[in-house]
Amino acid sequence: MTGLPRGEAVAQDRRMTFWWDAEEEAPETPVKPRGRRGLVLVAFGVAGWLLLVPLLWLGRTPFLAGSIVGLSLTWLSLFLGTVLSISVILIACLRRSWVIALVCLALSATAIVVTVQQNPQIGTVDHQYRAHRAELADLAEDYRAGHLDSDLTLPSGLRSLCPSGFAYAAPTVLFVQMWQNWRAESGTGLAYFPQPPTAATWITTAEGDNGRPQREVGDGWWWVA
Repeated sequence: MTGLPRGEAVAQDRRMTFWWDAEEEAPETPVKPRGRRGLVLVAFGVAGWLLLVPLLWLGRTPFLAGSIVGLSLTWLSLFLGTVLSISVILIACLRRSWVIALVCLALSATAIVVTVQQNPQIGTVDHQYRAHRAELADLAEDYRAGHLDSDLTLPSGLRSLCPSGFAYAAPTVLFVQMWQNWRAESGTGLAYFPQPPTAATWITTAEGDNGRPQREVGDGWWWVA
């Protein structure tokens, strides 16, 4: 640096880059892909509604359907699905991940609509009818033959269908109760009609309740509620 003023020589030295310095690069900080984090959030939000499926199935089994335990499982599954979805949506909004928030909101709304439209008693009624179809057919045959009294005692094969034992044979209907509340103020069950019922048909479904035929489940048996 001979011939240069001292200040200019120092500035030029600072601008010089040696070959061994040029090869050194600053370490890069790994960045976690945002897309992967978004998929994790969406999966976490959907997990609550996937949990809804086994809980709803368990709550609608013949032993729990219509009971406090079965209803509690149904509401618990809805609560868990809602809480998880809301949590994911709030986290996505705080991170300004609007697409993830909208996807979770759409999936949650779809799951809620599908769940609400499901009648919890329909699956139970069909399952119980299929499980006891042979016993119900024999009972209906005895009814048509006039072998049943008004104070009906159900055979052992139908005890699980009618835990309360509430059943009767009337001139126009044979009724087997499936469920009633603890006060016997409300009840549902299966009724056999020799002649198809009409819109004006009412029958006793519990000691303190009457019901209408809702739909035929097969072989002249109707679900009454």
